[in-house]
Amino acid sequence: MRASTAAFCLLVLAAWPAHTRAQSDLIGAEAFDLNLDLRASVVGGEKGWLDGGFGKLREGGDNGDTQVRATIASADIAWKPQFGFNVSGLVSATWQPDLPENEVGLSEAFLNFRSNPAPTRFSARAGVFWPPISLEHSGSNWQVTDSITPSAINTWVAEEVKVLGFEGQVETAFGAHELALTGAVFLHNDTSGTLLSYRGWALHDVRMTTNAYLPLPPLSPAVAPYQDEETSPFWELDDRVGFYGRLDWTPPVPVTLNAFYYDNRGDGLSGRDMQGSWRTRFWNFGAMATIDSRTAAKSQFMFGNTIIGPDTPMGYPVDVDFTAAYLLVTRDVGPGKLSVRGDWFETSDNSYVAYDNNNEHGWAAMLAYKAALTDFAALVVEVLHVSSDREGRQLYGGINTEQEQTIGQLSVRFGL
Repeated sequence: MRASTAAFCLLVLAAWPAHTRAQSDLIGAEAFDLNLDLRASVVGGEKGWLDGGFGKLREGGDNGDTQVRATIASADIAWKPQFGFNVSGLVSATWQPDLPENEVGLSEAFLNFRSNPAPTRFSARAGVFWPPISLEHSGSNWQVTDSITPSAINTWVAEEVKVLGFEGQVETAFGAHELALTGAVFLHNDTSGTLLSYRGWALHDVRMTTNAYLPLPPLSPAVAPYQDEETSPFWELDDRVGFYGRLDWTPPVPVTLNAFYYDNRGDGLSGRDMQGSWRTRFWNFGAMATIDSRTAAKSQFMFGNTIIGPDTPMGYPVDVDFTAAYLLVTRDVGPGKLSVRGDWFETSDNSYVAYDNNNEHGWAAMLAYKAALTDFAALVVEVLHVSSDREGRQLYGGINTEQEQTIGQLSVRFGL
């Protein structure tokens, strides 16, 4: 165990008893959240993406053989100081042993301002954070709410969409309708699109930190001389400011709708250490609905494009359109909550397919059940099946283009 990891674990253990002691807005019990996720899994199939394969799950098989694993999935600590009524902060860190460096990393760090209660309210935050896209993550440590594994859309958001930025929001009401408009400018996130293009979509609960390096699968001979075998999604390479905007609408029915647009404005040409600046743009549409007192639904639909390199008569060296959608339905059953989700995802390569084929399509289905064990512990059981077809598997990895995997997982989550 590395020194930084050992120090982080000691910090979590030292802070845990403090949760039952002093009350302070800065350093007392209410100012810290601690989470520990213990995980057991059974999975077979292709080599996992974290091991440099094309696998779509957090874990994969060993040459097709079924693997049984038990591990710490993550340990998280969040400090959320309150500086008076209007100003608060958040600093969260995580240790995820599956990541290649096996180091503690910064998840988010920002200051937040919110105006006093009024018919129209303003808020703002500045620092490092995930943009408001996911409907499946929540809490100070940004964890998946209803299951173990998020959708393909929000898996990618957790991997490659984190910014250093300034975000502002205005909320108001028009009669019985509530509206919120959010806008932001940001730096970093220049390599966003690398993993989505060369590996494709995936489904797992790994959250990228500011110092993380994520592995890529075998690359085509045309790409390998220019792209490192790992990618770091939080790099700043071209000093260009990106932006995003979001509109939320809550009508006088139990439904909330939102539309989100993102553009990192990467120049497609800057780079260093075999990492390049990608131009990544996308739309995301989300909806949440309360069906009855025990049943709710969430859905997102995303489409966009990512490119890198100069515009040539034959197109960009890499030019990939991406699309994904999911529907998640949850229902209170017994002492817990049952969740069912279906995913669909696709990437379409628009250039140089004969030399670097990044086309893929696939689907996934998930069934999960979450129940409280105690006031500070919960059990989550999940079965997830994914099926996908990607040409790069055969061309650059020597395996069949079509692959299917099923993973069964059990998670015991502790939180204070």
